[in-house]
Amino acid sequence: MNSNYKSYQVWFDEFKRLAIAEDLAWLVSSEGDGHKKAFEHGDSPAEELMTLADMAEWRGCGCGGGS
Repeated sequence: MNSNYKSYQVWFDEFKRLAIAEDLAWLVSSEGDGHKKAFEHGDSPAEELMTLADMAEWRGCGCGGGS
């Protein structure tokens, strides 16, 4: 459990706020429970957001073309 937040709802509200501020709201699960594991592991909302943003970043197709 994440001791910095009184509840998962408080943590999730901060996660949503950060996502909107960083123009990453599309990474927020519409049901919210998809992020509960990060909360339970002690990750901060910012850590969860950056993890998801990093996973979603386009890194090319791996075909060797492009710049």
